[in-house]
Amino acid sequence: MTKRALSWLSTLALFLLGCGGLQLVAPPTPTMAPTRTAPPSPSPIPPVTVTPILFPTYSPTVPPSPTPLPTFTPQPTLTPEPQWSIQGPGDVVVPILLYHHIGSSLQGDTVYYVSPEAFDRQMNLLYQWGYKTISVDLLSRAINEGAQLPPKPVILTFDDGSETTYTAALPILQRYGFTGVAYIVLNYVGVPRYMTVEQIRGLYAAGWEIGSHGLSHIDLTASPRKQEAEVSESRKRLEKLLGVPVTSFAYPFGVYDDDSLHYVHLSGYLAAMGLGRESLQGQRNLFYLYRQPVTGTADLEAFARLLPWREAGEDILPVTIVP
Repeated sequence: MTKRALSWLSTLALFLLGCGGLQLVAPPTPTMAPTRTAPPSPSPIPPVTVTPILFPTYSPTVPPSPTPLPTFTPQPTLTPEPQWSIQGPGDVVVPILLYHHIGSSLQGDTVYYVSPEAFDRQMNLLYQWGYKTISVDLLSRAINEGAQLPPKPVILTFDDGSETTYTAALPILQRYGFTGVAYIVLNYVGVPRYMTVEQIRGLYAAGWEIGSHGLSHIDLTASPRKQEAEVSESRKRLEKLLGVPVTSFAYPFGVYDDDSLHYVHLSGYLAAMGLGRESLQGQRNLFYLYRQPVTGTADLEAFARLLPWREAGEDILPVTIVP
């Protein structure tokens, strides 16, 4: 059986949602050093027990669009403030959530579009349970050398560069003192319904990270001759266009092979994003970090099942709007 056939069989075994509607999933990656040997399978993580919740009625109002280049203003946090502690080097538990569009689809797409109301509920729940957003840079430092992390770290990622990342996701996250990571397709910048250069710079000014999602959002494994440009050139051109650092990469559709992994290493990225169903991140998958997609069909309890820190019998605070 060829390597391509093995790759397709492994992706079909796991229904995960990559960008643009193609449902492809790659296996866990090999170790950090560039290698062309087959990666080991990750150790499974015991499922988290979820207690059914009766959430109160929620009637939010959609926040207004922010002005260009917003100033990041931290919001009040839970009291008392949880103590950060050194975690790593080695494996650390950090859930990474994947979004695409925060809004409504004209075609009725409920997979890649999460409504602003649902997104606000989800961020409110993270806030109520004491989660803190961290950067990919901080995660990579924790894995490689150890770093101070909050008790419940989480990374929020947004693929493709949809304008709703700026107009809808940004103001909601700012209300809770959260930040995100935007993975930009270079050729989508300035295209209708996608962010402009000024809006992407606005995210960075608000404390977000900017990563590369390639030049044109193609399946890297189907275009071997284009991989170097898609991975390496996209970083160089994004940094030149935006004037901000680009230090991580997200594989389009969550698909990669030995060559694309090799170019990610050579390009100097600190980490890369893939897909997966667990929150344990480490050296073995630093260049294929596990992300769990959030769909528009998931209710709040389904969203809660994606989170590792939710013990049975935990007191659930009311879902209320942060002023």
